[in-house]
Amino acid sequence: MKLEFLGSGGNSPIPTPTCRCEVCAEARTEGVPYARHGNSMYLHDLNALIDAPEYAFSSLNRAGIDRLEYVFLTHWHPDHVNGLRVVQSRDLRSFFRNPDRGLLDAASEDRPTLVTTRAVYERTCETLGSLRHFVEAAGFADTHFLDEEPLSVGDYEVSAIPYPLEDADTEPDATAFVIESGGRTLLIASDDARYLDESRLPGADLAVFECGLFEALPDGTPLLTDADRSFLADELRHEEVIERIERVDPERAVLTEIEHLYARGADEYARLEADYDSIRFAYDGLVVEL
Repeated sequence: MKLEFLGSGGNSPIPTPTCRCEVCAEARTEGVPYARHGNSMYLHDLNALIDAPEYAFSSLNRAGIDRLEYVFLTHWHPDHVNGLRVVQSRDLRSFFRNPDRGLLDAASEDRPTLVTTRAVYERTCETLGSLRHFVEAAGFADTHFLDEEPLSVGDYEVSAIPYPLEDADTEPDATAFVIESGGRTLLIASDDARYLDESRLPGADLAVFECGLFEALPDGTPLLTDADRSFLADELRHEEVIERIERVDPERAVLTEIEHLYARGADEYARLEADYDSIRFAYDGLVVEL
């Protein structure tokens, strides 16, 4: 398997246009790996985009990717679905070259398939009002609901581990993905996974988790007020993510969803990596093979 991190950031891009902090200033000057698009990945073997933030079009172009057969959705939050217009991407040569081939005919060719659970799809339709039109009226994409049937493509099998975003007792409106092929297992639970049931997680050759919230600068200066901590109560802290990795014990782990508010640049994450065994921090363009 070949997994490419198209975007390793979180809710805000790095640099954020209106911010003059040191992290954004460095990213503005140096570019990648200091600069980050929103959280998304591309599984080359399946031509699958995993999550579609606002930067989906530009991230795919930047990576030189020109095939899109699947779009996996982990959850419905805007920073993971606001780029779903990407399902309109088409090779329009047949439309340009054949006067008998209409635009709608061309649009119906080579449709990508949205792969998620039905609950995530329905919540995404509520968040992104145009999605139902794109899929059910315009026919820009098909759907495959993993809570009804795993996805099998060649020697790949993709299954879901649904979990709730806001409370352990609410409807599972997010999902982790388990992708298996050739005796290898890739686990993706890349954001807002506090209420993920760890007992359901398989042994993984590679696990992709969120970075987790830092509550202080590297020198110990607090970043959050009490009101901030209350507002961010559902967010996993970085130390909790590390504890999860120790419990789940994948062979390797990559941490993504690296937020602007964590106030750390790429060099600081490189220093942190030296403290961990088999844990990497994602950056835009990182390619991991397993």
